[in-house]
Amino acid sequence: MKRSFNQETYDWDLNKSSILKSPRFQKYDMKNISIPNGVKKIMISYVDKLDHNFKEGIGLYFYSRTPGSGKTTCMCIILKELMRRGFRVYCDSLIEIKTKLKDEFDSKQRSLLESMKNVEVLAIDDIGSETMSNWLDEVFKELLDHRYNMQKPTLFTSNVAMDLLPFSLKSRDRLKEISMTVNFPEQSFRKTLDSI
Repeated sequence: MKRSFNQETYDWDLNKSSILKSPRFQKYDMKNISIPNGVKKIMISYVDKLDHNFKEGIGLYFYSRTPGSGKTTCMCIILKELMRRGFRVYCDSLIEIKTKLKDEFDSKQRSLLESMKNVEVLAIDDIGSETMSNWLDEVFKELLDHRYNMQKPTLFTSNVAMDLLPFSLKSRDRLKEISMTVNFPEQSFRKTLDSI
C-alpha cells in the first residue's frame, strides 16, 4: 500500500499514545533492535506484506509469559514503521484504555471507542493483565467485532496465552481469527535492549 508520509498526522498519532511517545521506544527501529531472528523475520514479513494483511485485517499477537521479552518494543517498531508509511495508528495498554473508556462512558461520550473501532491500525498492550468485568468484556467484544467486520488490523501484546485470557469465549475466538500469534522466547531482554 503506497501512502505518503505526513508529519502532522504522525505527530498526532504519536502524541495520542503514551507508549509510542516514550523515549524508551523512540530509539528502536528494525535495524538497531537485538531480538531473536525468528521474531524479526515475522516483523519484516508483516510489514512487507502490508497489502495482504490490511486487505484481510490480519494483526499480530505478541506472546511470552516472561515480562521484558521485547513484545511491546517490537510492536512499537512495527507501529512506527506503519506511521512512517502514512497509516493512522492508536496504541495504549488495556489498563489505560479501560480507565479512559470508563471516564468517557460515565460522561456519556464514546469518542475514544469510536476512534479505536475505526483507526486504521489499533494496538493494545498487555492484554490479559486486567480483570475483565462484564462491562469491559462487552466493550472489548464490540471493538473486536467491528474491527473484524471492517477488516482493520489489530496488534496485541500479552504475557497470557490466548486460550487462557480472562475474556469470554467469543472474544478469545475473535482474537484468534484476527491475529497471528508470534511466540517470543521465555527470556528477558530488557538489559540488552536498554544498552542500545
